[in-house]
Amino acid sequence: MLVNGRDAPRYLLTNPDDYSLRHNGLAMVVEKRRSNGWRAFGSYTFSRVSGLQASSGAAAAAPQASTVAPPQPITFGRDPNDLTNARGLMPNDRPHIFRLMSSVDIPHTGLQVAANWQWFSGKPWAATAQIVLPQGDQRVLLEPRGARRLSSQSILDLRLSRPIHVGAVRIDVLVDVLNLLDDAAEEALATDNLFSASFAQPTVFVDPRRAMLGVRFNLPR
Repeated sequence: MLVNGRDAPRYLLTNPDDYSLRHNGLAMVVEKRRSNGWRAFGSYTFSRVSGLQASSGAAAAAPQASTVAPPQPITFGRDPNDLTNARGLMPNDRPHIFRLMSSVDIPHTGLQVAANWQWFSGKPWAATAQIVLPQGDQRVLLEPRGARRLSSQSILDLRLSRPIHVGAVRIDVLVDVLNLLDDAAEEALATDNLFSASFAQPTVFVDPRRAMLGVRFNLPR
């Protein structure tokens, strides 16, 4: 490719050789297939995600990323101080995850009740400090990620549905109640700077209990 009569510059963006990512996991699943008007599904996952990546120094609410390429403006690793306590648990490490799902037909009513419950460990994080260095202010991890965790979350969603037949058209009336237990676990912190007055104060929470009414039309083909 030529730009102004010259070969366009090409760049190769790579991670340092010592970057790594390891995921060890075990999943167990139990399923009861639909019969006699009900079905159920349950699972448990044990996992550990560790290594050193571009997001190893991220805050508690930050996503797990493996590249510094756009659209993430990640500068992690440019300063050697970034690597202090950075190798270890990754931002999305959740050691324990439980899931239970079930649906039941209520006899003689045409109603169906479905439930979906999830419980999972909170995300790991660590205390930091903002240090003034000749090259500028630098955020440094004071402890390994995983020394602290956000609260675990327990989310229960319910759905009540009933089909109504109008000629060849089936209309499903749906009532959903999300986060029935009104879990209020935090999902983000004001700051992880140990020396800040707002250290570890929650700022973002799981969406509260809410209900939705829906109608779904199923047209014949």
